[in-house]
Amino acid sequence: MTSPKTKAKKKPPKDSMTLLPCFYFVELPIVLSSLVSLYFLELTDVLSPAMVGFRCYDRDLSMPYVETGDELIPLLMLLSLAFAGPAASIMLGEAVMYCMQSKLKTCPKLEGSINAGGCSFNSFLRRTVRFVGVHVFGLLATALVTDVIQLATGYHAPFFLTVCQPNYTAPGVSCDNNAYITQDICMGKDQYAIMSARKTFPSQHATLSGFAAVYISVSTCFASVYYDAICMMCL
Repeated sequence: MTSPKTKAKKKPPKDSMTLLPCFYFVELPIVLSSLVSLYFLELTDVLSPAMVGFRCYDRDLSMPYVETGDELIPLLMLLSLAFAGPAASIMLGEAVMYCMQSKLKTCPKLEGSINAGGCSFNSFLRRTVRFVGVHVFGLLATALVTDVIQLATGYHAPFFLTVCQPNYTAPGVSCDNNAYITQDICMGKDQYAIMSARKTFPSQHATLSGFAAVYISVSTCFASVYYDAICMMCL
């Protein structure tokens, strides 16, 4: 009599009636709605940041303005590192695990294939979509929360006065009597730069890179536990 450890048991793929509907009507709408919300918050002026006062001729807010494309780490590079890097690591790790399970015939699979909509989804595809999807949703949620906090606080960037070009001679404004200005006296022509200068805390770069680092660390820990479980079952 052969032991289950020395003989692999081939199980037929299970049929699932909820896999595709859950993806089409739950997961995909959530991700798309997050993308649309992020677009309106990040690239439009539908919601304006809170108006926070500033001091006349504040040197801390008069730093040179750096164009988005001239930043040390542009947003496109940040998104590539925060999304593409962890996603590639997840797919590589899952591919190694799937190949190891396929080659070791005596190793039972912890997850089997599933039939849905006439298609067969193996464990590699399911796990990759699951973990990458959670990572994408986490990035979008982090970006949304960051934008909401930025709009609520309205903290000024160090280059705020440079792009704002305030009119200190506007009616009701006097730097001699009250050096703290609470009115909107910006005369700058680049409205996008002015709006961006009112959204500086917390930093989008810091929150996205922090989430990516934490997520990939947690995923690595779970992957190591998963690998140890497989090795224990194959011994």
